[in-house]
Amino acid sequence: MTPGEDFLFHWVELPNTYGMALHADGVLLGSKPYAASGAYIDRMSDYCAGCTYDPKIKLGAKACPFNYLYWHFLIVNEVRLKSNLRMALPYRSFACMAAERRQQITRQAEQLLARLESRYL
Repeated sequence: MTPGEDFLFHWVELPNTYGMALHADGVLLGSKPYAASGAYIDRMSDYCAGCTYDPKIKLGAKACPFNYLYWHFLIVNEVRLKSNLRMALPYRSFACMAAERRQQITRQAEQLLARLESRYL
């Protein structure tokens, strides 16, 4: 890679990685966070083939963690994201969700996140 190409790579890569994928730019570059459920990941890739978890199951021991982590992300960031027009569809679905289901999603996501955090502290 030449010095010019190296600059171009970093100029494009950093905003995409940090701004869009990590939603770290406060929606300055990316118009919505790049977050997905297990069903979307399964549909768009082959990562789910042979996985222990089922992307069709939303909650429980066999549920794909990306399903409840996706909704947990929306719950945690609702104040910030709900007014984003590109997030209208998921938040309409979220509005139809029963309060008990939201609590189950939160509980399961927080349990997983706590287990992950305890492994790396």
